[in-house]
Amino acid sequence: MSRAYDAIVLGAGADGLVAATVLARKGRRVLVLEEAPEPGGTLREIEFAPGFRAAPLAADAGYLTRDVLRATGLALPAAVSVDPTVVALGEGPPLALLRSPGPMAAALLPHSAADARAWPAFAARMAALAGFLEELCRRAPPRVAGATLRERLGLGQLALLYRGLGRAGMVELLRALPMPLADLLDDSFESERLKGALAGIGVMDVARGPMAGGTALNFLYRQIGIAPGVFGERLRLQGGPQALTAALVAAARAAGAVIETGVAVERLLVKDERIAGVRTGAGEEVGSSIVISSLDPWRSLLELLGPEHLDTEFIDAVRNIRFRGVSSRLLLALDGLPPLPEVAGGPAGAWLIAPSLRYVERAADAAKYGRCAAEPMIKLRIPSLWQPELAPPGRQVAVLHIQYTPYALRESDWSLARDAVADTALARVERHLPGFTARVRERVLLAPPDLESRFGLREGALSQGEMMLDQLLFMRPVPGCSRYATPVPGLFLCGAGTHPGHGLAGQSGLLAVKKGTVPF
Repeated sequence: MSRAYDAIVLGAGADGLVAATVLARKGRRVLVLEEAPEPGGTLREIEFAPGFRAAPLAADAGYLTRDVLRATGLALPAAVSVDPTVVALGEGPPLALLRSPGPMAAALLPHSAADARAWPAFAARMAALAGFLEELCRRAPPRVAGATLRERLGLGQLALLYRGLGRAGMVELLRALPMPLADLLDDSFESERLKGALAGIGVMDVARGPMAGGTALNFLYRQIGIAPGVFGERLRLQGGPQALTAALVAAARAAGAVIETGVAVERLLVKDERIAGVRTGAGEEVGSSIVISSLDPWRSLLELLGPEHLDTEFIDAVRNIRFRGVSSRLLLALDGLPPLPEVAGGPAGAWLIAPSLRYVERAADAAKYGRCAAEPMIKLRIPSLWQPELAPPGRQVAVLHIQYTPYALRESDWSLARDAVADTALARVERHLPGFTARVRERVLLAPPDLESRFGLREGALSQGEMMLDQLLFMRPVPGCSRYATPVPGLFLCGAGTHPGHGLAGQSGLLAVKKGTVPF
């Protein structure tokens, strides 16, 4: 071995950096290896045209739990509260989703008096259910068997929290977990515009439509850590998602962790049936008795480790993880601010084209059969409104999240479909925002295969494993390593592919170190 560390962390995204920081603050010598030229993972910014930058995958920084802040000593960068968070486009005037339940109820009056009356109670109910899920996400997944006394006490606390939802809340949570999001929304509202907007938020980056079972859970998951009544946005930082990366890198280095970028790991080294270090693409062998991988479970276990160290049942479970990336990103260099409808409160956080539940479901149907949606769900954001440094003076950057463009195309391939998807998306935006396309100077489409090659996301899936009921808690990523420790002693997993999943920045990295039996 050319050198050795107490622990090696693979991947310098939020989860990897948090794991490294916590270990380093305990006095361990930690090395972080990142294949990309810069740290950040899915928060990373890229230059897609000369002078134009954007973070394609991160509309915001996600949710930072108080546990992560306390364990890392992180100084959180300044935040921005955007109101409205989302503006839903369709036929007729736009519908703005406002942060405060009272003003939002008033904004719904022109669309539906019944929905205006229902909104405050709906917002409070979703916040209560998401609050219970937040407590689940702050803890390691429960053991199926052999729980310790402390873990049993923790489950008892969860039971008390569950009872705290009240009889109606307990029933509603159990009802909502396997429920189609469409049914949840139909129970509360009548306005198609409102239901379409909430459905679009709820199935973002999911390879299913709102009429599929389990999608109500996705909607609730996206409400974790958000103030009651706020939909469509978590933590927006003044410096963008990259500001969180910079803060995490600074915290890790201040704790003593070494971060090396542009270093690909080729193999995990095993000696005497336990982890002994890593071998890089350059052929260097770095020793360590602990490796924590924030890469996706398939890459960590089947490619870097190799199936020869695992039993066949475990291998089959890993191979059966569903990823199913269905979202593309269209990055646009604009020669100025495009024409946007005026909404109360100023610029919106995002503009959403999901006019109805059926619209979103039809788009999902196309992806289900391996086709790109002819009428895709689209979320438009203009990050340069809050980060003018992303574009040259007088210019703007726009990012289009185009959903229901599957990784594996049945009747075509991405070398042929790329321009058609970009043209279709721009035509849909132009229909709702006339004059938009005239502002476009350059465009770059990142299809799911591009997200896989450039960001290490298998099948282009941010979740690193579809966030559905059968792939959550003690089944995430698979039974047998749901609590971060793998069958090979010394090898641990974290990242979006482990509990609690995508969107809670650094939480799985923290839990892997604290609950995954990583020796301090």
